[in-house]
Amino acid sequence: MSASPPPMSDADQDRLLDEAVAAFYSAQVEHAHLMQHLAVTHDLNPVDLRALKFLGAVDDDRTPKELGGYLEMGTGAVTALLDRLTKRGLLDRVRNPDDRRSVRIELSADGFAVVGTLRAAYRRALRQSLPPESTDVFIHFTERVSHAFREASLD
Repeated sequence: MSASPPPMSDADQDRLLDEAVAAFYSAQVEHAHLMQHLAVTHDLNPVDLRALKFLGAVDDDRTPKELGGYLEMGTGAVTALLDRLTKRGLLDRVRNPDDRRSVRIELSADGFAVVGTLRAAYRRALRQSLPPESTDVFIHFTERVSHAFREASLD
């Protein structure tokens, strides 16, 4: 029977978590660089790209209010953003069939193409850094971290 490793001291756990935080910060910085690069490549500003990414994250259409909540922007700024992206042909405003006073936002084919380049960049990065046998662990970990961040933002 093999002996289990001795428990880690609080100080050792803190040091290890500090290393994890530093690695996470580094990943965030590189992700920001990727987003900036893709925004410039597609002649967008980073907020425009974040909006497209949000709209392309699920198959359902979104409302301007949902987009504004995600981007933490007011109504006027969201309207200007939607006008800009509509003019570029990246999204369409569609009447809400359930409420004629409201609109839904959907990506156009060109909008999906931009989101596709972002997804391709993510797949490429994950393919380079994530062994296939660890994908399920990564998904589970990412979902748990996402939930923990959401909880922390409510404090």
